[in-house]
Amino acid sequence: MNKTLMAGLLLAGTATLAQAEPLNIEGIGLSRDVSCKSQDVNITGNANVIHLTGECGAVLVYGSEHKVTLDTAKSLTVSGAEHKVIAERVNALSVDTSNNQVRTAITAGEQPAVVTVEGAEHELDLQFEGQAKLNVTGVSQQVRWSGDEPEVQLGGIDNKVERK
Repeated sequence: MNKTLMAGLLLAGTATLAQAEPLNIEGIGLSRDVSCKSQDVNITGNANVIHLTGECGAVLVYGSEHKVTLDTAKSLTVSGAEHKVIAERVNALSVDTSNNQVRTAITAGEQPAVVTVEGAEHELDLQFEGQAKLNVTGVSQQVRWSGDEPEVQLGGIDNKVERK
């Protein structure tokens, strides 16, 4: 194989690997504005205030008591306790553990958007844009929604799914 071609392939592979690394925000009581630049973002720790701008890849919020705002994300996962997350728009949403608050628009792509709510005592305020599947289980979940009607699967105890 040509040495120049081989070097080019190695550099291309290295660039791809560098882009695949998620941005990790870890700590306690941090306050930070971050430009996503299509990267995946992991937020961990306690009581961080994070503002994500631009288009994000997969956003994962773990830990407790974070306040997170973001423009757009391919997916948003909120796990832990007592987070407050406001997103302009996401393509998929998963919320679990307890007492999390999430407000966002859910936008379908070629496939229906999927929203999963598990755990206990979450409050979600959702605007559906396009086809979506909403699966709510656990205990004492409150999901208020507007926009296009999602396909709803409801289980668990004392869960409410209401159109606004």
